[in-house]
Amino acid sequence: MKSSFTIGQLFDIPVKIHFSLLIILPFFAWAFGSNIIYLTEYTDIARRELIFNPYILGAVMSVLIFISVLIHELSHALVARKNGLETTDITLMLLGGLANMEDMSEDPKKEIKIAASGPAASLILGGVLMLAAVGSPDFIIEDIRLVILYTGQLNIFLAVFNLLPAFPSDGGRILRAFIAQKKTLREATEIAARVGKGFSLFFGIIGFMTGNFLLVFIAIYLYIAAAQEDQFNNIKSALSDLTVGDLMTEDVKTVPVNLSVHRLIEKMFEDKHSGFPVTRDDKVVGVVTMEDAQKIPQEEYSNTPVQAIMEENIHSVKKEDALFKAFELLFQKDIGRLIVLNDNGKLEGIITRSDVMTGIRVRQLENIKKERE
Repeated sequence: MKSSFTIGQLFDIPVKIHFSLLIILPFFAWAFGSNIIYLTEYTDIARRELIFNPYILGAVMSVLIFISVLIHELSHALVARKNGLETTDITLMLLGGLANMEDMSEDPKKEIKIAASGPAASLILGGVLMLAAVGSPDFIIEDIRLVILYTGQLNIFLAVFNLLPAFPSDGGRILRAFIAQKKTLREATEIAARVGKGFSLFFGIIGFMTGNFLLVFIAIYLYIAAAQEDQFNNIKSALSDLTVGDLMTEDVKTVPVNLSVHRLIEKMFEDKHSGFPVTRDDKVVGVVTMEDAQKIPQEEYSNTPVQAIMEENIHSVKKEDALFKAFELLFQKDIGRLIVLNDNGKLEGIITRSDVMTGIRVRQLENIKKERE
C-alpha cells in the first residue's frame, strides 16, 4: 500500500486511495457509459428518456460504486472498533477496498460479526437505493433514477459476492471463524485457504470458458491472497512463543547527531552495518541508513551532520513484546530494523528483518525434525 495517498478521515480512520483506483475509474466510467442501453433494458426506463451523456452517467456510477465500497469497509472498521480492534486505515483500490486492521479477533464469534458487517451494510444500502429508485416521485429525472437503481443492484451483488466462502473474502473469513470454533486457528486458516483456492480455480475456469478476463484476474488475485494468508498464519504460529528479547542484538552501535555523513559512511563500512540509531545525550532521537545518506550529493557529505538526514520517526518495540509484533511492524512499515526501548525510552537493543527471518527458519527446521521423529 505504499502507492497510496490520504484523502481524509472518517470516524478518525484515515481514508486512502491507491493509484490503481485512478486507473480503473475511467475504465468503469467507459464500461458503464458504453452499456447504458443494456442497463435500461433491465428497467422500465427508456433510453430516449435519458438527458445526460451516457459517459457522464457512467462516471457518476463509478464514483458511487467506490463510495459504496468505502461504506462497506467502514462498517468492518466500526464493528471491529466496537469489539476492541482498531483500524489503521481504509484503502480504496483496483478490486474494491481494504480495512487495514491492527490484528484479527481471537474470538471466532467476534470475527464473524466483523466479517459479516461489510456485506450486511452493502445489502442494506442496496435495498434502500432500489426502493428509493422504484418509489421515486415523477419529477425525478430518469437519469437519476437509473443511477440510483443500478448502484443499488451493484451493492446487492457486492454483498452476495463477498459472502462466497472464497477466503480471504468476507465469506471466507466467516467460514474460518466457524471452523475455528471446533479447531485451532491455524487449522481453520489452512482449511479456509484451500476452499478459497478452490473457488479461485473455479472462477478462473469459468472466466477462460466465457472469455471474461476480469473474472480470470479476480481468480488470480484470490488465489494469491489465499496463499499469502495461509503463509502469514504459518509464520504467526512459528513465532507464537518467541519474544523480541530472544533474538535482538544487545550490543548496539550508535552514532551521535553531530557526526558528519562522510564519517557515517566510513563507519558503515568499518562496522558492516547499513544503519544506526542516532543519539543525543545518550537518548535515541532517530535512525539513519545508507538510503538516507544517498539523498544528498557526495560533495556535501563532509559538511552535513547526521541530524540533517536521519529519520526522526522512530519505530520501536519492547524487549518483552511478541516477536510476531516486530515481524508485522518491519513489513508493514517496509523498514529493515526496529529499535528496542524500555519503558523509560532507554536503548536496550535492535532487531532486524534478518533476525526475524532467522527465527522463522529455526522454527521451521524444528517442526521438520519433530515430524521426522
